[in-house]
Amino acid sequence: MRRALTAALCTAALAALAACANTATVTRGGGQTIAQARAEPANGPKYRIAVGAIIDKTDPKAEDSLAQQLLAMNAGLPQDRQLTAAAVTEGVRDMLVTELFDTGQFIVLDRQNLNEAMVEQEFSQAARAGEATRIPLGNLEGAELLVVGAITAFDAGASGMALPIPVPLGSWRNGVGIFNLSFKRGFVAMNLRVIDVASGRIVAAETVEGRNTRFGLNLEGLAGGHFGYVPLPKGLLGYFQNTPVEEALQKMVTAAVAKIAEQKPSKSPTAAVSGAG
Repeated sequence: MRRALTAALCTAALAALAACANTATVTRGGGQTIAQARAEPANGPKYRIAVGAIIDKTDPKAEDSLAQQLLAMNAGLPQDRQLTAAAVTEGVRDMLVTELFDTGQFIVLDRQNLNEAMVEQEFSQAARAGEATRIPLGNLEGAELLVVGAITAFDAGASGMALPIPVPLGSWRNGVGIFNLSFKRGFVAMNLRVIDVASGRIVAAETVEGRNTRFGLNLEGLAGGHFGYVPLPKGLLGYFQNTPVEEALQKMVTAAVAKIAEQKPSKSPTAAVSGAG
């Protein structure tokens, strides 16, 4: 019996390894090429836009707060693998930058890595840098529009429902595999504002939500008349890529930027006239 059980466990482990084959896929990206983005005139028809702070405004005592959801997600994880609220808000900020660039409707300015760019500029002015690679100073661009946001609800889908399903294992000891069919749902809400930097006016405001549902199937154990129930190590064989909140966040950000881009903002006089009509 022990030999047969070991064989079954090995088969499950091999199946799990086969399902975890390494792949690399570009999931987001688009917009202009490097040459096109560099050629855009700073004072042309496209607005220069930057993304500012994304803050957490969820009620820390509520179940759908970022703080409470992170407690559930981080339970049992070592310190170096735990997710922080800052990581979530900065992740949303990164998503907004990428989505804005992908629209091709703005000159998107980076503010998170501006210090690194300035260090490179200063280094190019040093005596050790060659004259041919010296970067002229005074070319950094200021933003005309600033995007800021506040997360108002956050449900990571860390918890969910599971339905145990027995699956016969053929003639092997009249046993069955116990699979758990899991169901999880992620939900995120955010208030987004676009501010005119020169005047401080709010020129656009949107409330957006992102939802995502994910199903998973995990082999929990083996059961049979001759050997009772044998639980299997967690994660030995299953499918549940992280939590559904990741895709919910992306859906929320994509919807927010699409709403802004819908207005086709432009500094050209013809766009202003047609927009007024």
